[in-house]
Amino acid sequence: MRVFLIASLVTLGQSLLSDVSNIQKYKAFFPKESVNQLFEELSNEKVSKIFIGKDYKEIVSIVKLPELNIYSDYHLANVDPIIVPKIVEKAIEHHIDTSFIDFTSASIFTDIQNVFVFGFQLLNYVVPLFILTTILTSFFSRGNPMGGPSPSPMNMNQRGPGAGGPGGFFSRNNMNVKDNVIQPNVSLSSWAGSPEVLEECREAISYLDNKEKFKLLGAEMPKGILLEGPPGTGKTLLAKGIATETNASFISISGSEFVELFVGIGASRVRDLFSNARNNRPCVIFIDEIDAVGRQRGTGINMANDEREQTLNQILYEMDGFNDNENILVLAATNRKDVLDQALLRPGRFDRIIRVPLPDKFSREKILDFYLKSRPVEKTLDINALAEITSGFSGAQLKNLINEAAIMSAKKGATCILEEDLFNAFEKLIVGLVKNNGDVSDATKTRVAIHESGHAFLTLVFQKYFELQKISIKATYNGAGGYTLFTEKPEIKEGGLYTKDILKKRLIITMGGKAAENIFYGEEFVSLGAVEDLRQANKLAQQMIGNYGMGNKLEVFFNENVNDGDNPFLGRSLSTGSTYSDNTKFMMDNETLNLVVEAYNEAKTILTDYKDKVSEMTELLKNKTTLNLKDLTPITDELVFISN
Repeated sequence: MRVFLIASLVTLGQSLLSDVSNIQKYKAFFPKESVNQLFEELSNEKVSKIFIGKDYKEIVSIVKLPELNIYSDYHLANVDPIIVPKIVEKAIEHHIDTSFIDFTSASIFTDIQNVFVFGFQLLNYVVPLFILTTILTSFFSRGNPMGGPSPSPMNMNQRGPGAGGPGGFFSRNNMNVKDNVIQPNVSLSSWAGSPEVLEECREAISYLDNKEKFKLLGAEMPKGILLEGPPGTGKTLLAKGIATETNASFISISGSEFVELFVGIGASRVRDLFSNARNNRPCVIFIDEIDAVGRQRGTGINMANDEREQTLNQILYEMDGFNDNENILVLAATNRKDVLDQALLRPGRFDRIIRVPLPDKFSREKILDFYLKSRPVEKTLDINALAEITSGFSGAQLKNLINEAAIMSAKKGATCILEEDLFNAFEKLIVGLVKNNGDVSDATKTRVAIHESGHAFLTLVFQKYFELQKISIKATYNGAGGYTLFTEKPEIKEGGLYTKDILKKRLIITMGGKAAENIFYGEEFVSLGAVEDLRQANKLAQQMIGNYGMGNKLEVFFNENVNDGDNPFLGRSLSTGSTYSDNTKFMMDNETLNLVVEAYNEAKTILTDYKDKVSEMTELLKNKTTLNLKDLTPITDELVFISN
């Protein structure tokens, strides 16, 4: 009944006034909609007519109810004149009437008169509708005959804060710097890592707060600072810390917010961003994940000058163009500096590039201490040992490690985080979820024990470079039947100066599982368990030949395609072809394969010489399922280690 009543009111209202007259007189009362909503209505043929203003900045659409085939509403959309041809094209495609009219009324007195007339006419219909709605609401509020929840009347044209509207910059309405000033609850002291990185960030604050002191020496404030490094190292956290401690206005945005479907909108948003920053000096602009919009130009498949490239061009102009950017600092963060356009990285735009690396052991201790000091922890916890084994972990991964350990301890009913759970959480993050009730045959256990003993025994043989941590024949949900955990010596990890000898011995350890199966079962009965070992060994060998200059013939060669299999410049690669000749690629493949074959043969030789010790370790592993270094003392005491 309510649908019929509303339809009748709309039909009667449209019989009183023509479409053009309605638009000219009552445009201010029309509900607003975004350009995206207008395109969606045109595509779904929900629109009967569209009227475009003579300045091409406003479009009124008449939406109809398909089931009744009558007009139900007028919608107003504010548009950029540049996209009007696309709208007209879409309307013609769906056979929708399109007209260009003047939206202004002929006389202000006529407007006022019509407003009063419309108001009286509206009252004639609203009052009865209000009374009817009140009666229906009162009736249903007493109880729903269907037994479900009581319905309540709702204005279907109501637009709340989340309903959307004309595309703005930050809030999707109108860009307002106050709405985008970050108020984080962190400071620079919340970032535990390299003190040199922290000092570089503090300089950014001192430039803004004490610019007069720097001007006396002729020093200029950097126009841009780029924070780059692996994911999880705290780049965004550093920016939040700067936002907290600086006295400047702070605007934050993600790089992906610049990229839109329609050409020109991203560039317009960049102009609005810097315009607002200039109106609120001193100001810090933070662009997170800038690689979303700052990728090098001309690298797409079609080599096109697309919307993203126009947005990037506008950023380049705003950062170092004819505009005055005094007291404006641009901060940006990315973990893909390699794909950024070189014009963006030059001095005058991003004057300073701060590398935020994975934390070293000293930094990992500080990070672990920072996250653990606010939690109840077992008093005997050795943070130094935990920092030692977590080499390669980012700050985010260390935080996740502590959280996993806290969950494990809580499940046990403990009142504090146990040291054992921290190491168990580390193991879980490295090898995955372990199957504690795996139902496997004795023959399978024996094979897995032989495989893992091959890895572990070779680690003990090369104890000059490596430390064995744990061996297990428990299967994991990642598909592994067992696993061996070992790391390089601390002085090697922290120094980072890996020699060819160290890497070749790591190759030997990696091939130890396959070699052990070959020795005990024969070449024809080696299982699939070495698949992951082969992948790791071949990848390391490729890096040794292609990146580290450790080949026999390719001692001074560097292969740009080895580091990352995902080529960010696919369009350029397709257009320029292969960088290397067939002869060079043949030598790379040949030397890589020779390294792996040499390591495999060396592993077989060592394990054959100490076959009885490997068998002893296998039986011990089968009985205990999991072994630590201290469990292997009887074997290590008798073992004569190979000096080289």
